[in-house]
Parts: sequence; C-alpha cells; structure tokens
Amino acid sequence: MALTGELFIASKRVKRDGEGFRAIAAATGQEIEPSFSLATPQDVDAAVAAAEAAFPIYSQLPREKRAEFLDAIADEIDALGDTLTERAHAESGLPAARLNGERGRTSGQMRLFARELRLGEYLRARIDHAIPDRAPAPKPDLRLRLVPLGPVTVFGASNFPLAFSVGGGDTASALAAGCPVVVKGHSAHPGTAELVAGAITRAAEKTGMPAGVFS
Repeated sequence: MALTGELFIASKRVKRDGEGFRAIAAATGQEIEPSFSLATPQDVDAAVAAAEAAFPIYSQLPREKRAEFLDAIADEIDALGDTLTERAHAESGLPAARLNGERGRTSGQMRLFARELRLGEYLRARIDHAIPDRAPAPKPDLRLRLVPLGPVTVFGASNFPLAFSVGGGDTASALAAGCPVVVKGHSAHPGTAELVAGAITRAAEKTGMPAGVFS
C-alpha cells in the first residue's frame, strides 16, 4: 500500500504543493519517503466545518450503526497487517512484537467500544416518572442520559504510534459517543498515521457515515 503524503479532510485526500516534511528513520536518522503535506489554516477550518456539519447526522444515528462503523475500522486496521507494523517500526524504532501487540490493542479498543454501544449502558439513562395527581402540585416526568457534545480534536502521542494516535482510544471513544473527530497526527510517525487514517476513511465509506465524521 503506497503512501502519498496526503491529508484526509472529510473523507477526501488532499495534496498540498510546496513545503512538506518527511519522517525520520529511527534506526538511521535518515529521511523516509514520501513527503507529507502540511495542513494550512484553511485545511483546519475545512475539517472542523465538515465535522460540525456531520455532527447533527452522526450523533443521531442508531447505536448499532455507529457500532458497525467501529467494527469496520477495527477490521480495516487489522487488514493492514505487516504493512502497518513495518512502517511503524521504521518511524518509531519500536520492535515488531510490541507493535503487533499495539495494533491488536488498537483494533480491540474499537471493538470494545462497539460492544459498549450495543449494550447502551454507557448512556446512564435515568427516568423519574411523573406523578400527575401529586399534591400540592403534579410531579413532572424527568429523564437524564449522557449525550454527545460535538466535534472532538485528538492529538496523536509520540510514544504510542497506534493505540494513542490517529485510531487510538481517544478517537474510538469520541466516535462511539457520537462525536466527529479531527486528528492532528504526530510528526514522528506520519506514514503510520496515513495508513490508519486511510483505514478509518474506508470504514466510514463502507458503512455510510457522513463525510465529516473523520479528518
């Protein structure tokens, strides 16, 4: 799977001409191809605007639909296999065995949140039923549950290129809650970030998610 160095904005790949940057091989200190685009302020605005537009749609999807999306992300990450491990190893210097375990943790987090979505216990729903004939005044029906707040920004960590990065636990929990996500990937492992971003974008397309659900 060839890397392009493109940005992902609302399910579309965007290539910026001009100044870019390259990953540094942890073992040699040499630059690794390709050159990665630097996002402009306008790109950030576009990603956030798309996330805001997606929020009213995504947040109201049935829990099962969001769970299917998370499961699809997990499947796509697993399908990257050695391609993901090898790139993450080159950029981070972490051993392959550690990265394979972290890849399993990353997809496992997605599946964990998918299961929680299906159970629905995370909503913490509480219903205090009305008593219309209560004296001296009727008691209203009161209902309480957790709701999604809006678009979320995730900043990738340097020391966990998979589990706390583009498709890590922060992204998984936000998507599970019904919040679109805009990720700022860590510059130490941009190739790894592109591979995972591609996996999330493919999963979004396969499951019919609104375009701005992930950038």
